[in-house]
Amino acid sequence: MKLQSNTPYNNLQNLITINKRFVFFLIAVLVIWSVFGFKTNISKVTSVAVIISSDNPFAFDDNPTLSVSDVKSYFLRKPKRRWPQTNNIILPVDRIKFCPEQELFYLKILNMNTWEVENYFLQKQYQNGDRPPDRFSTDKEIIDFVGDEIGAIGYVNVNSLTTEAKTKVKVVLIINN
Repeated sequence: MKLQSNTPYNNLQNLITINKRFVFFLIAVLVIWSVFGFKTNISKVTSVAVIISSDNPFAFDDNPTLSVSDVKSYFLRKPKRRWPQTNNIILPVDRIKFCPEQELFYLKILNMNTWEVENYFLQKQYQNGDRPPDRFSTDKEIIDFVGDEIGAIGYVNVNSLTTEAKTKVKVVLIINN
């Protein structure tokens, strides 16, 4: 006996087929977007400064610097989740929109692309309940937030570090292009 085309079984099969195609299409778009869509002109940025709050005890050292691997560990909260000097939770700070500073930071410090960073923080949120990085649009917003939060760590264009900004935050690493 042949099933009619409008039976619930056939409707369900059609829906499953459509959903599989949609998921495949969505994955293909995300892969293409991550490979080609996030490209910026990284040469627009000469240097990026990794910053922490000037109230963070680590900043009190005569020459507060962190290595690339330390910055990566702190930003990804892996394996460290708290600042050793204060026991404050580490609060990574990121940009809302993709920009040359973010591309340079991800490439030189995290050794990851945008898709990998997004996926990493989604997994951390799902597995441990860790909140994703706070995100801001401008360097000024990042400087203000990092300056106010003792556990924050972020990155900005070196040219954004005005005299006023340098009273709020301390540079712990410079990333040159």
